[in-house]
Amino acid sequence: MSPLRRRKNQTNYPTFVIRRLMMLVMVGVVLFLFITTAGSALQSRMNLSSSWLKNWTTHISMNTLITALSREVPQMETFNASSGISTPNVSTLLFEMITSFNPTDPRSLIRGEVPGFTQFEGQIVVAGQGVNYTDFPMESSAPPELLVQDREAVVDGSSGEPGQGNPPALTTEGRKVVFVYHTHNTESYLPQLPSESKADNAYHPEVNITLVGQRLGQELERRGIGTYVDTTNIAQQLLDEGLDFADSYSKSKEVVQEVMTQEEDITFMFDLHRDSARRDKTTVKINDQDYARTFFIIGARNENYEKNLAFAEEFHNKLEEAYPGLSRGVFLQARGHGEYNQSHSENNILIEIGGVDNTLEEAYRTAEALADVISDLYWDAEKVNASSKEEGV
Repeated sequence: MSPLRRRKNQTNYPTFVIRRLMMLVMVGVVLFLFITTAGSALQSRMNLSSSWLKNWTTHISMNTLITALSREVPQMETFNASSGISTPNVSTLLFEMITSFNPTDPRSLIRGEVPGFTQFEGQIVVAGQGVNYTDFPMESSAPPELLVQDREAVVDGSSGEPGQGNPPALTTEGRKVVFVYHTHNTESYLPQLPSESKADNAYHPEVNITLVGQRLGQELERRGIGTYVDTTNIAQQLLDEGLDFADSYSKSKEVVQEVMTQEEDITFMFDLHRDSARRDKTTVKINDQDYARTFFIIGARNENYEKNLAFAEEFHNKLEEAYPGLSRGVFLQARGHGEYNQSHSENNILIEIGGVDNTLEEAYRTAEALADVISDLYWDAEKVNASSKEEGV
């Protein structure tokens, strides 16, 4: 190469490097803008909120999540070792995140392989005594004709009035602050239907869950808590309008909206149901008496379900403290209806009271226990509101 050409190449080399660096910078800027734009679009499309993240990590086991946190918080490794918590290695963590298989939840292995298995989706947020993934709350579906069919029913031994006591120290002074309603108003109990033996047929137009709702209202009133109990015959409305059992929540939504318009002081709302589970799972003995166990159900399709969930967990904890074993826990349902009209109030809970084999008498005892806890929750909330107002002043 001639000295002149070598000198020319040496002169152009810095320019070439600068141009290449500028090109790389420009490509980097474009990639950055593309990634941030795509991320924003993805967040808007998928709603990457805390609830979305919670649902996405549902299939990951607790130990795996602890391991991931320990990588960022070294002090947790010392705590895990002292607490006897075994944490999986990194390969296990990656395996669970890639395959969506949670070793502690066998459903994660077959949920995408078995047709119809998604009907059993859901999450036990708080498990009561003896409750596991075989104890999901279940709804039996029946034709509207059966729901309103008038068959033999008895209430002997379970129709007594609530006990009398001293006047309550505190009252809502006539204001209705609790709303009790029944989406599946004809759900009944087999012991009250002597001519019926099939669990799927445990329905009656009069002897049903609404009697438990009325007892709950009476017990709350006895404790000074003004209560509005709705006994709308939704099953009859379905029959009259030619609707399916699945349309029950659409009809109860109309009831909820109407009552909330009329009663502006409503604070707590409870939709009472009867589970389809059998007696061994829905009965507990407390102080030598049988009670119908409860299950608190929250719909994850409600955008603000975290608030309802927090209320349900507080309810469960207080109930367990006063009546150990009465609550089966708190269940988060994302399938089916998955909303249960709970978007109308952050203090709205669907409560299963007993199962098909329980008696009204057992359900009435549970209603009394629920009234104890609801009254405590209400007056505790009133104290917080009063304190907030004083601080505001």
